[in-house]
Amino acid sequence: MSESGIKKLSQERTREWLDSQAASAEDEELESIAESSVVDSLDYDYTEYEDDGDQNTSEEISTMTLGTQIATKKQNIISDTIRDLMNSINSIQTLGNVNISNSTNVHIGNVTNINGNIQIIAEGLSQNRRDRRNASPKARNSNTHFDYDYQDESEERVQSDVFIRRQKFKIPKELCSIIPRHSWLAQKPMEDPQPLQLPVKYVVILHTATESSEKRAINVRLIRDMQCFHIESRGWNDIAYNFLIGCDGNIYEGRGWEAVGAHTLGYNRLSLGIGFIGCFMKELPTTDALNMCRNLLARGVEDGHIASDYRLVCHCQCNSTESPGRRLYEEIQTWPHFYNIEEEEQ
Repeated sequence: MSESGIKKLSQERTREWLDSQAASAEDEELESIAESSVVDSLDYDYTEYEDDGDQNTSEEISTMTLGTQIATKKQNIISDTIRDLMNSINSIQTLGNVNISNSTNVHIGNVTNINGNIQIIAEGLSQNRRDRRNASPKARNSNTHFDYDYQDESEERVQSDVFIRRQKFKIPKELCSIIPRHSWLAQKPMEDPQPLQLPVKYVVILHTATESSEKRAINVRLIRDMQCFHIESRGWNDIAYNFLIGCDGNIYEGRGWEAVGAHTLGYNRLSLGIGFIGCFMKELPTTDALNMCRNLLARGVEDGHIASDYRLVCHCQCNSTESPGRRLYEEIQTWPHFYNIEEEEQ
């Protein structure tokens, strides 16, 4: 028999095998997968052989047309081939009707668990995404808790690093999120706090004269140590500041918006005290920390805690001290609402 005839016969046998499987296989994809798994090798010796001991076994056979009559010695090779074929079919994980009762913690199909930070890599916007962005100014994804503002994609919605065009950067912080007292395990004030008369006319900027850190855990420890020192050593009712800002870009609640602080002698009942965690004689706090201070001031005005024409002053203007540090003092003088107390006294 010629080579083309053998090949045609093999294809007919393959088709017969598939037809016989159709009665028991409900999945329509079975046939296409089986056909794609059949490899017709021109290198294979199609010489007919019988079961009585064919010695033409020197060639390595990796694949074979389904339905080919083979010798007993070849059974292991064909069994492996069929097993691989069935494994490829089973990997599709197609399901018919499923009935589950009196069961808990059941899942069907593959499960992928992701541990650690998620990195977003965007090589560019597709046309559909650009059309969607132009059509809708805001899109929300409740599954991943991301909230994107397509009109201003630089606005932060999450506190994680993002990779755009494989360049890593931190999204600038525009929101004013205040970490409450219970999150840094604050102890209760020794006595009920005295209420501030709102809106306050002054805001005093200070530094804590401690170490600084860009890690939240270290800042939490520093704030707890400060509260303990202010209560036990200074004899004050609570931590001195109304708010503290760390170089990690977080705002930590001290005494809050409505309580009189103990930060600036002569101004405690007239002002809010905002303390930067660290010592800023020669260097500035991080950009995130400075931005969050501005955001805190804006939120205080919007919520009615700070007067719209408030006066921004530094601790060294009110008392004999280096606080908030010479470098930070120079920076605060460039901010809106900065007030020169010496000019008022003259």
